[in-house]
Amino acid sequence: MKQKKLEGLGQRIFEQRYSYPGEKDYADRCYSIAKHVASAEKEEEKEKWFDRFYEALNTGDFIPGGRIIYGSGRNRQNLLNCYAIEPEDSVESIGKTIQDMYRISCGGGGIGFNFSKIRPKGDDIGNVKNSSPGAVSVMKMINEVGNHVKAGKNRRTALMAELNVEHPDLLEFLHVKLDLNSLSNFNISVAINDDFIKACEKDKEWTFKFGNKEYYVFSVDRVSPDGTTKKIQIVALSEEDAASRGSNHYLWHPDDKFLNIERVEYKAIDLWNRLWDNAVESGDPGIFNLSLTNKHTNMSYFLKMNQTNPCGEIPLESYANCCLGHINLANMLTEDESDIDWKRLAKTIRAGIRFLDDVLTVNHYPLPECKTAGERSRRVGLGTLGLHHMLIRLGIKYGSEKCLEFLDRLYATIRDEAYLTSMYIAREKGAFPEFNSDKYLDEEFARTLPARIRMLIKQNGIRNAVMLTAAPTGTISMVHGTSTGIEPIFAPMYNRRYREGNTWRQTVVLDPLFKEALEKGEDASHIVGAYDITPEQHMAV
Repeated sequence: MKQKKLEGLGQRIFEQRYSYPGEKDYADRCYSIAKHVASAEKEEEKEKWFDRFYEALNTGDFIPGGRIIYGSGRNRQNLLNCYAIEPEDSVESIGKTIQDMYRISCGGGGIGFNFSKIRPKGDDIGNVKNSSPGAVSVMKMINEVGNHVKAGKNRRTALMAELNVEHPDLLEFLHVKLDLNSLSNFNISVAINDDFIKACEKDKEWTFKFGNKEYYVFSVDRVSPDGTTKKIQIVALSEEDAASRGSNHYLWHPDDKFLNIERVEYKAIDLWNRLWDNAVESGDPGIFNLSLTNKHTNMSYFLKMNQTNPCGEIPLESYANCCLGHINLANMLTEDESDIDWKRLAKTIRAGIRFLDDVLTVNHYPLPECKTAGERSRRVGLGTLGLHHMLIRLGIKYGSEKCLEFLDRLYATIRDEAYLTSMYIAREKGAFPEFNSDKYLDEEFARTLPARIRMLIKQNGIRNAVMLTAAPTGTISMVHGTSTGIEPIFAPMYNRRYREGNTWRQTVVLDPLFKEALEKGEDASHIVGAYDITPEQHMAV
């Protein structure tokens, strides 16, 4: 077994973010992780699984999520990277959401929220007209709490705010984040659906909705006492309602007047263009396709997922979690680097799925609701990193036809081996609690599985409802000196800024394969970065 030795930047990041006091080598952390996670197994099996987990970890073949690396072996630690909360439209739920966000964040968990159940700004609360502060107000409260949260080794809280595309507060949501640069602790995404896509394609007007009511966009002149006029947009039920909402929520001065109120045609494509332009300019907002997500899951027969984790790789129901681990594809090559070492890959997948299932058992959940959600589906997220480094070593250009054919085989193998492993664990330990063979195998994604695997799942069940993901793996890829997730390398060489305590520092980063080529005096012109790959190639992968 070849031990993974960290070097340079990777070693520094490990010591700053993940190491336990006294630990100098990554192997020390791997020992603690393997021992902690293997404690979920039967007494007579613990040593066997400790050995298998330690081998996968210590070679760098399998790399757990950051929270698992940091928290294993520490007392009562949350080992899961991210959670989700979907607040209801009540004072009690909003208050609990803020409290729960604080507890999860202090445990190192990022959180994704969908705020679409919160009634729109300016709606009535009981008999109090236009009194609702709206969804963005709740976001601002949570954002402020986030300003005061640090966990682990100075880790800032990671939050995702999502709002459904038909919610009447959507324009304010976009304005506050994109124009005013508020909500600084949040990434944001707009949750779209099939109706919105069809409306864009057919150039239709977009109507906002909440409950059983329809809301429209009104153009309003806000006139201040000094005569200053500013044209604003208010989403409301009628002209009268727009004026009333303006008086309650859009005042610059107590004597402002709202004149020349008229409904404007707001087309779906206009909204789409705004989302697109801002995403290109700033990276926000993301797009979360609710219709597609809930169609292509194995769990639509017993739950609906309305939000993702902060990085977007796993859609989640409220209080559910991300239990993440990654196969290091850069390690999965034969000695002469002419092909994939398929046996090593299969062995790593088997260890990874079992490892992540055991993490769910040993994890200290920050809230009882999180534990219930985690155990209900026993979902895990097995992903990959080092894909581009694998392709470079194999001489395959990222995004080429040869690349796409290769990836079909590679990821079909990962899928099949992961599902077989989960089936075998179910035969030993039992299926996830909500498993129903007929309903499960009728799900859109489960239908893509080979007939043999479907037959075995029907006979034995499956331990984890879903188990695959494609996480970004930014920091842990740097720790292990390989390319991130399924992405192309950023550049052969670049300047990286990072924070050490309260100080920002800068270092020159050379991609390891680029550095290797330079040191050997080899031609490095084929080692290209993300800017050299066309959008079409990137999207094809």
